[in-house]
Amino acid sequence: MVEILPQSHMRDGRDNDVIGRICLVSFVLLFPAVSVSEEASVPERDARTSQVSVTGRFVRVGVDLRLGGAVTHVSVPGGPNLINSHDLGRQIQQSYYSGPPNYQKEGKQKSPAWKSFPWNPIQTGDAYSNGSKVLDHRVQDGELYVKTVPMLWPMNNDPAECVMETWIKPSPDAPEFVYRARLNNARSDKTQYGPHGQEVPAVYVNGPWHRLMAYTGDKPFTGGAVSEMRNDHKEPWPWINFLPTEGWAALVNEDGTGIGVCVPRPMEFHGGFAGQRGRGGEKSANTGYMSPITTEILDYNIVYEYSRTFVVGSIEEIRAAARRLAPKSLPSWNLDQTRQGWYYENGHDAGWPLAGRGLTVKAANPARPVRLMGPYAFWRAEACEVMRVRLSSAADSAMRVYWRGMPPTVASTKPSEWAAWRQTWFDHARSAEAKIVAGERKWVTVKLAGLPAYEGGMTGLAIDLPDGVTVHDVCLGDEGASLP
Repeated sequence: MVEILPQSHMRDGRDNDVIGRICLVSFVLLFPAVSVSEEASVPERDARTSQVSVTGRFVRVGVDLRLGGAVTHVSVPGGPNLINSHDLGRQIQQSYYSGPPNYQKEGKQKSPAWKSFPWNPIQTGDAYSNGSKVLDHRVQDGELYVKTVPMLWPMNNDPAECVMETWIKPSPDAPEFVYRARLNNARSDKTQYGPHGQEVPAVYVNGPWHRLMAYTGDKPFTGGAVSEMRNDHKEPWPWINFLPTEGWAALVNEDGTGIGVCVPRPMEFHGGFAGQRGRGGEKSANTGYMSPITTEILDYNIVYEYSRTFVVGSIEEIRAAARRLAPKSLPSWNLDQTRQGWYYENGHDAGWPLAGRGLTVKAANPARPVRLMGPYAFWRAEACEVMRVRLSSAADSAMRVYWRGMPPTVASTKPSEWAAWRQTWFDHARSAEAKIVAGERKWVTVKLAGLPAYEGGMTGLAIDLPDGVTVHDVCLGDEGASLP
């Protein structure tokens, strides 16, 4: 009997020991390997009446209404289906995480295998093979739309207090499709839980597409060699973490063709392969996995959305599409309406909706500053000499800015190495202090050029702030600056 990860849904591989709430150690202890026979199977209904697809000139994308409208089919004309549907934890689908860390609803059964799991709605269904409910679906003007009430993964028939919406539109000019997703929360539990890693989205493919490829160097789009990311480590957690600095990753076969996902800006990915490489169709346990990962606070009433571009073809074609879609400016974040992946250590904000007011930070422990943690990003230090932060403050004070360099190559070989790198992300030696002047929406400029360890590829920021300060914008570079 083939042994793989415990139900595919353990896919995210988060190491949230840094951001709180759920740590990698507890995940590893929670998920001893189980056999394929213990996994949740696809609900038995008439598949002939549950398949809905949208077909362009170069690509066909299909969803299964038994599985909450998750993507179960991607192919080019005359080609095979790439997407794996061995169980309810596969497909291309939305998957989100929030507190409480040990979610349990009175009167509902929770799987012992997932007893410590948090609130976790997924698009397909739950660990007991209950499929999520599709409220609406249609194909109009070449776009497929699905509206779903998802199930909470660890529970038995416990619909989440949220709605997921998905839009899928094939390109008229290339084997590509745009995947848009939206989470509409309406939770009765109004607690503002801390940040969690989110799969945006999870992607599972069939056995022949077993090679996980990406460019992870510090000079994107200069022709550098791509790398194969292999999860051949022997640690309990199955997936690896990596940072594709060109903003794409792909699962391809031995011929170098397959499916890639492009993100608007470089971000963390998780991925790997489970089972026997190179073999197996859409019902096989053998599967390749990849997922862009972002860390987000999901308020009880949040409307959270994102968009991805999928490309079916060769590595060269996927990489070319990523270059076409890559940003032409340095990273910047307007925080008046959305957090854009920024989150807190030792703090929280006023909640959703932000309604133009920005992020007003409140310290959990007023004796310490609130650390505002930025999302993964990428820029070259020589392209950005300064950073700017627009703040509102009732009093003069100070802030401290930290910057993070590239992950070492070893960080993407096993989860423990990535977690070890995270522990060295930010330290005083790679930081600078700046004064905050009292007033509304005032810009603070911090000169970075020439400071210690500010050289080469940069991958993130953090800011220590006093209690009560409001952050409106974080921008790299001078106003109007663009990438060289």
